Amino acid sequence: MASTTQLPRAALANVLAALGDTPVVAINGARQVGKSTLAQHVMALTGGQVVTLDDSPQRDAANADPRGFVERRIDGPLIIDEVQFAPPLFRALKAAVDRDRRPGRFILTGSTRLLSADGFADALVGRLEVVELWPFTQGEILGHPDDFVDRVFDDQPPVQPIGQLGRGDYLERVVVGGFPEAVARRPDRRGAWFSGYLSALTEKLIRDLSGIERIADLPRIIRLCAARSGEELNVTSMANELAIPPRTLDGYLAFLANLFVVQLVPAWSTNLSKKVIRRPKIVLVDSGLAAHLTGTTVARAADPTTPIGGLVEAFVAMELRKQASWSGHRPTLSHFRDRDGAEVDLILERPDGMIVGVEVKASTTVSSRDTRGLRFLADRLGDRFHAGYVLSMMPEPTPLGPKITALPIESLWTDSRT
Repeated sequence: MASTTQLPRAALANVLAALGDTPVVAINGARQVGKSTLAQHVMALTGGQVVTLDDSPQRDAANADPRGFVERRIDGPLIIDEVQFAPPLFRALKAAVDRDRRPGRFILTGSTRLLSADGFADALVGRLEVVELWPFTQGEILGHPDDFVDRVFDDQPPVQPIGQLGRGDYLERVVVGGFPEAVARRPDRRGAWFSGYLSALTEKLIRDLSGIERIADLPRIIRLCAARSGEELNVTSMANELAIPPRTLDGYLAFLANLFVVQLVPAWSTNLSKKVIRRPKIVLVDSGLAAHLTGTTVARAADPTTPIGGLVEAFVAMELRKQASWSGHRPTLSHFRDRDGAEVDLILERPDGMIVGVEVKASTTVSSRDTRGLRFLADRLGDRFHAGYVLSMMPEPTPLGPKITALPIESLWTDSRT
């Protein structure tokens, strides 16, 4: 595998396209997903200058004289790394853009959801495009495009893999995850990186960004989120287990979502049933971090008595979420369950209402019972139901009914160019 700093990022095309017609482009994602590296790649193509607000003197200068900070004369965009550390820059950027609306003037990176930052959206509405950056997809790790989401909506069947991956191969991918540094490390050194990442998250970034109290609770909360990754979010149950008030836990979860630590997969909004469960599912944004926090190794996960269904589902959910961030179809990701037992693990919905349903099975066998929820949707949605897939660790594709197919999980990242 090439150095992780050289691996292609699918988001690069989105950044370059946005620079062609938008004054300010923000690259938004968790710490250590490669935002600074992506910005450096952009600078190599466009010129410009990078300044990082992780550096104390630069941060002090930005807060002391925001207008002077953004109005330096350079060839190419000014790239401001970790812009959330200097909120006074937001108004200064607005003023600079209002004076000169040329596209491609500024690139911002941020490790919190910038649109949620106080004053950010108000200052830059109509002047900004946000590009999400996530941990590596499996296709990015392998060095080729991931186009499962585009193909299923383009009426092109997903590329059928040759079925070389077994259960152990899938578990290895789940346990490694997609953080560039974790991918690059030897297996015996990966745990040390995850431990350091969690420590930095709770001790440095959170202290810099929030006056949050009871900071010692955060590792416990993140660990419980990892243990429940892929499950429906039950705040009351989690709060009872943690011995903290539900309202307090709600605040922590919102904070962790803003830091791109957890991702909430909302319940699909539908009128198909009056008995729909409205709770979202919770996933950690990286399956490797979730596996580390729960002590899940490949050897442990290989034991049939080890519950790994939620972890595998969360892995698939994030692969789909990452692909959706650059898909031209702009689908949303959700899940569906009603009180009569009909459920679909993941739903991709285009803005025009077309639906692709995905069931995830952490097993090597699939039966017609696994299509119940997909058939429920197909019967009630009619032409809106585009296709349904059961993704599992089985080695070969298998038709399961009209518009419903069982596929190996690796179909998500099989190279369509071969």
